[in-house]
Amino acid sequence: CGTLGAAVSASLLYGLDATKIAHAIGIAASMGAGVIEANRTGGSVKRIHCGWAAHSGIIASSMAREGITGPPTIFEGRFGFFNAYLDGNYDQHALLDELGTRWELLRTAYKPYPTNHFTHPGIDAALALRADGLTADDIEEIELGVAASVIRTIGEPLEEKQRPRTGYHAKFSGPYTIAAALIGGGGLGLYLEDFADGVWDSPDRLKLACKVKVVADERATEIFPNAFAAVLRVRTKSGARLVKRVDASRGSTAAPLSREEILVKFRLNASRLLPPRDVEDLVNVSELKTSGDLATFFRLIHQG
Repeated sequence: CGTLGAAVSASLLYGLDATKIAHAIGIAASMGAGVIEANRTGGSVKRIHCGWAAHSGIIASSMAREGITGPPTIFEGRFGFFNAYLDGNYDQHALLDELGTRWELLRTAYKPYPTNHFTHPGIDAALALRADGLTADDIEEIELGVAASVIRTIGEPLEEKQRPRTGYHAKFSGPYTIAAALIGGGGLGLYLEDFADGVWDSPDRLKLACKVKVVADERATEIFPNAFAAVLRVRTKSGARLVKRVDASRGSTAAPLSREEILVKFRLNASRLLPPRDVEDLVNVSELKTSGDLATFFRLIHQG
């Protein structure tokens, strides 16, 4: 889907007419990919999926601009996108109604944590319990309740999710991210250092992760996919039982990040490559505090 969208965007920037935009979409459909086995077992290739979709979309648009053509029935045709990926089931009205006036970009969720999005409501709940005074030493066991359909991504096989193979694998683990939120926590609650070698595999984090089991929660299942929800049930060593429920993950339209929180994330990430002055110049460009021309923007990021 990202490849098709990127092809349309690039075509508009190239100034292509409707016929060539249609060809670009048809070409892009032969370039789409994104098998997500890495979500389950680890592997860093998942990180390039969005970038590769953008790359493929630009290439498809360039080809259309140069005269290469695509099939006119790329979406609805017998071997088109909808039949290939959706068994022919699609909602035409959802796709076309209010086209050009309803902007899905406005519903974009900002991820505060560098982990699989399905883990975020659980992290939110763990951070809230930690803020209330819960410590790792207090915990006897934890039950993480999530939407039934996300368990296979962040909760199965449970033994592997409790003891991930790599730091990247840990980003797709409900048990590990709960443990990390309760013990570590950089950035906006969890950050890249929580998944660095020597940190993600530390005995205290893995010990706590092994106390976390993942189950289906009825309420979270009903809410999904309109929002990512979770409930955390904790039994302490003293016998106390704590419950924290999150019905919409932090950063979503229902629980948006503040502008300052978004800038915290930007500054942390940008400063990994750029000097502080350039980071602040980029912030100023983004906020239109300066002339904000694209030449300045590209000069700054190119220096990195």
